[in-house]
Amino acid sequence: MTVPTTSPSHAAAPPRPSRIEPSPQRVRAAKRSRLDMKVSPYLYIAPFFIVFGIFGAYPLIYTAWVALHDWEVGTDSPTFVGLDNFTKILADSNFWNAVMNTIGIFLISTIPQLLLALVLANALNKKLRGRTLLRMGVLIPNITSVAAVAIVFSQLYSRDFGFINWMLHFVGLGPYEWQAYKWSSWVAISTMVDWRWIGYNSLIYLAAMQSIPRDIYESAALDGASQSKQFWRITVPMLRPTILFTVIVTTIGAL
Repeated sequence: MTVPTTSPSHAAAPPRPSRIEPSPQRVRAAKRSRLDMKVSPYLYIAPFFIVFGIFGAYPLIYTAWVALHDWEVGTDSPTFVGLDNFTKILADSNFWNAVMNTIGIFLISTIPQLLLALVLANALNKKLRGRTLLRMGVLIPNITSVAAVAIVFSQLYSRDFGFINWMLHFVGLGPYEWQAYKWSSWVAISTMVDWRWIGYNSLIYLAAMQSIPRDIYESAALDGASQSKQFWRITVPMLRPTILFTVIVTTIGAL
């Protein structure tokens, strides 16, 4: 008796497993997960934009709107004048005098400020005793009241009893009236600005210096590079992004 054979092509296929449908709870959880991945980044950054819109964008827009109107004391409805206010101020000599004073003080205060901050940061980056205390101490001018700083420096540059004129007396220079002339007043104000902000910028430079790998300095020292060459050829080039940041921030603050 012969047993009939069945070819592989005609063999019965194994039963396919039935597809299991996910539960409604899993479907909702998957949707919430996808929604969270899309929406949560916007929620995280939303507080910044909300605060900026209230305290930054809105005052700017409102100021621009006010600048296009003529406001009279005692009137409720301002008059739209377009660019007339800007035309008047651009023709005012006092405005251009203020602009020149601002630019002058900015130039003679910003450059020394950043250079001295760079040198101070390099000194604080060395192994010093009590360097943590020194690093904290450079921020003391920054947290001092602006009114107190102005009073102290006005006394330092006083014509009759100022400390600066007292020091100049020992080198044969008479009392100088610092606040009466353009250049002398620029120097006095720039000194106050530099004293207040050098420590702040030096800590920014110090944080950037500490991120530079020490292997680079060790290799340069083995090649015979001095400390000054390491500073100008390694430290300063690698601090370019940080220097650019401080220049931008200082320019905004100065103007």
